[in-house]
Amino acid sequence: MKFLIAAADTGGYRFTLVGDDDQVIATGREYADKATALAVVADLMGEVGGAAIEDRTESTEPAGPTASTAPPSRTVDGEPDLARIGRSGIPPV
Repeated sequence: MKFLIAAADTGGYRFTLVGDDDQVIATGREYADKATALAVVADLMGEVGGAAIEDRTESTEPAGPTASTAPPSRTVDGEPDLARIGRSGIPPV
């Protein structure tokens, strides 16, 4: 990865973080001078490794097994259900 520093059309400076495949990962806001943009990049380089991840895609409610998501039983009345594990009694691979 690398940080690219560029002059903005309005006279300021901004940075772009680019991956090894040249895909843009992040773009910084515009800064008044180049020194400030470089200082922000330096801070990011030192701090990003310790960044926390906040996953907002997961439900906050505890997930419990439901009839539709529970795995099927491999026994019928305490005996192996051979229809589910194969005639030989060896689970399918």
